Parts: sequence; structure tokens; C-alpha cells
Amino acid sequence: MSSTRKQYELLQPPSDGISRVKFHKSEDTKLLASSWDQTVRLYDVQENKMVASHHEHKAAVLDIAFGNNCAFSGGLDRRLILWDSGCTHAQEIGRHEGEISTIEFEHALGLLVSGSWDRTLCVWDHQAPRDAALVRRIDVDERVYSISVENNILAVALAGRKILIYDMRRLDAPVESRESSLKYPTRCIRLMPDCQGFVCSSVEGRVAVEYLDGVKKSNYAFKCHRQPTDNNVDLVYPVNAIAFHPVHHTFVTGGSDGAVSLWDPENKKRLKQYQGYPTSVSSLDFNASGSVLAVSSSYTYEEGEKDHPPDSIWIRPIAENETKPKQKKP
Repeated sequence: MSSTRKQYELLQPPSDGISRVKFHKSEDTKLLASSWDQTVRLYDVQENKMVASHHEHKAAVLDIAFGNNCAFSGGLDRRLILWDSGCTHAQEIGRHEGEISTIEFEHALGLLVSGSWDRTLCVWDHQAPRDAALVRRIDVDERVYSISVENNILAVALAGRKILIYDMRRLDAPVESRESSLKYPTRCIRLMPDCQGFVCSSVEGRVAVEYLDGVKKSNYAFKCHRQPTDNNVDLVYPVNAIAFHPVHHTFVTGGSDGAVSLWDPENKKRLKQYQGYPTSVSSLDFNASGSVLAVSSSYTYEEGEKDHPPDSIWIRPIAENETKPKQKKP
């Protein structure tokens, strides 16, 4: 996809709050979107068309994930739905006792991880018979808010600011347990592509860059997604979404201020800011080659019920040098 094209809006967006947008692991043009309108949609972003959808859920869909040759979704109806590779058939593969808040697929192991407000993590093998699909159930101390999976490592953000790190090949106990350095509830967690650490964001306009035990780098945090007022007091917005560039390992954050910022974690600098989305940025994701960024603009009710712009998904082509870290001066 050419990076010279301008940003554009996808046709046939969800009709209610957009909870997640997610690109396919290897096919650059395939994008999934989940929504509070109870649907899962599959788009071809190059053709700008919705190619399939399913309405198998009975309540809001909170998260989605691509498998190796299928897709998954989960949400407020507590059901985990498998969507086949042809996008023609959807079926339930399992349930939580509480609402499913987050899901991720570990491609190397072929396993799906789901996290729930029932204070459990579940690991699933969707290729097994349904009565044997649940591989592992892990009880945790608090509600699961966000998870991230990368190269057999699982990062889990819980209520109460607790962070757990697991090795997916040995799930008996977390290899690390720590408290987030952020003082307010975690909204999103994403592992670095090299698995040296993770980035997490809070509802209070801050992001933390933290490294795993044994990595000789310093943790740090910074303020972002804030707007100055006439009274010299910042309006502070939740940071809802994080996505790493698959090639350059810089990352973007999306906030309820309607802005997307691009960050260089090594040099601790903001490289770029994309402003002017109609309302809150609820989710974002790079495609497999890093040539495109999908941004969902969808009001996240941080200011309660009010009139707001319609939900929309924006496709932003990314230039080759746009996401590269700056070279350190000698």
C-alpha cells in the first residue's frame, strides 16, 4: 500500500462504540473491528470495504484476535467465539463466568488467551474438541483489564495496578509480579517486540516504559495526552491504546483527547503527533509491514453521556522514515 495516499475513513463502520481494531499477523490489508453493537467486522482496507461480519454475540464485543487461519472474539456475554477462515461460520468454543475483557492469540503455540472480570485467565486450544478446548485456567487476584502476548511471553494488567508476566510454556506461576509505576488504573499494556519489557498506560494521561528483570535498562514514565487550559491547569485524558511498529519498534499511543502520538522509547522522545480525530481514540494497530496505521475514533464516555461524533475507523498510510527512531548524536 502506497504511503503517498492520504488518510481515509473506512466505509460501513460499526454503529456503536468501537472496542478494538486489529490487523492480521501477515496479511497487510485484513483488519478486524469489534464493537458495542454486538458485531465483529472484517475489512479489506486497501479496497475500503467490509468483506464479512458476524452477529453471534448477544452483547457488546470487547476484544478480537486473529488466529493462524481464523479469528476470535469475546465480550459482555461471557462467550468466546471462533470465526472460521472463510468468515462463513461462527461458533462458541468456551465461556468465562464473568465478562471477557481482553483476548490475544499466541501464534507460535497456537493458543488463545482470554482475560475476564471474573479474575481468571484462560488458555484455549481451538482445534481441540469443545469439551477439551480449555487448556488452562489461572486464578488471579483482580479483574483482568488488558493482556499482551509476544514470543511465548504473556503480560497481564490487573485492577489494582498489578502487573503479571508469564512464560506461556510454564504457566504454573508468573515469572514476575510487580505493581505498575503509574498511580492510576491501567488502561492498556503491550509487550515490546523484543520482549525486553512492556509499555502500559493509565486513565490519568501517563505512560510507563518498564523493563523485565535482568534487562539493564532504567524504567521511566511520562505525561501525555493533556491539553493546557486558560487557568494553567492541564486537562488530563485517559491513554486508551498502545501499538508498536513491527519494524522500527517505536510505538504509538491513542488518547481520549482525539490525538495519536508516536514515541521513540530508546531516546525517550516524541517523534510525531497526529491530531484532529473526531473524538476519543479507542484503539489502534499497525499492519504487519508497518506501512499503515488503523485508528478507531469512538467516544469512550470519560465525560459521561453527551452528544458526540459518529464512530469511525481511519486508515493512515505511514511513510518509510516516519516511524524510525532518531539517530543518537555522537
